Amino acid sequence: MSQALYDGPMIDTHHHIWLRKDVAWLADPPIPRMFGDYFGIRRDYPVEEWMADIVPQGAVKSVQVTAMWGPGKALEETTWLQAVADKHGYPHGIVANVDLAAPDAGAALKAQQQYPNVRGVRHMLYYDKQPERQGCPRPDFCNDGNFRRGFALLEQHGLHFELQIYPYQAKHAAELLAAFPDVRMILVHAGMLTERTQSAIDEWRAALTMLAAFPNLHVKLSGLGMYSMGLTYPQARQVIRDTIQIFGVERTIYGSNFPLEKLHLSYADFFGIYRRVMAEYPSADQRAVFHDNAARFYRL
Repeated sequence: MSQALYDGPMIDTHHHIWLRKDVAWLADPPIPRMFGDYFGIRRDYPVEEWMADIVPQGAVKSVQVTAMWGPGKALEETTWLQAVADKHGYPHGIVANVDLAAPDAGAALKAQQQYPNVRGVRHMLYYDKQPERQGCPRPDFCNDGNFRRGFALLEQHGLHFELQIYPYQAKHAAELLAAFPDVRMILVHAGMLTERTQSAIDEWRAALTMLAAFPNLHVKLSGLGMYSMGLTYPQARQVIRDTIQIFGVERTIYGSNFPLEKLHLSYADFFGIYRRVMAEYPSADQRAVFHDNAARFYRL
């Protein structure tokens, strides 16, 4: 039986703000991207616009996941984000870009941690045959010796890892999770379901089931419209319900992936779909997914 639509506090754990001049991949000329035509976001997306999008929807805090400014600019991005946060409050948490396979990964982690809002690290691990879907050199890069050497430093720095992979890479990610049981990780974009065919959904479910066996992994309900170029209620309901069934309410966390999702939906419409789906759950479960789990995982 449906509950009332959620109207409590919300934390968005996956968004980006930027000035276009700083972000290499927003520069001319545009190139093919896994999320399609991105003309609508090849512009500034400042914190003022972000706050205008989310605060009316009940957002009380947010987490910026690195927008990947480009080679050599990771610390510059965090410096800018911390200054924005110091002035505006948002973002309350920062997930920094660190190349964990680099020889200086330890120094890079230490440098990032001078900023109080830094909570975790993103190093892209997704890999597909299509060039625009390659965030690393090969599917099993998480088992590369250099990457593992840098990854091992996360625990001593008290930082979590944002795990972004395709479903067919789950077997490799499971090896990483098993090797580092004390490193907290979160599966980004609900495991990246790219197609809506039954075989793709079955593969995705099997991947999530394999990964959910590791208690050090949470899952983030972000980017659900990234591959379908928009989000419908039936699509969101299938992904959200399956994810919660597999991971449990206590390990499931909300995130949006704005402004990428803004290419197709306003924040009110986007979050409205989530609200409708989550109205099928008890109010305590809704608050856990939309707020409490995020506050605990991201230490907000």
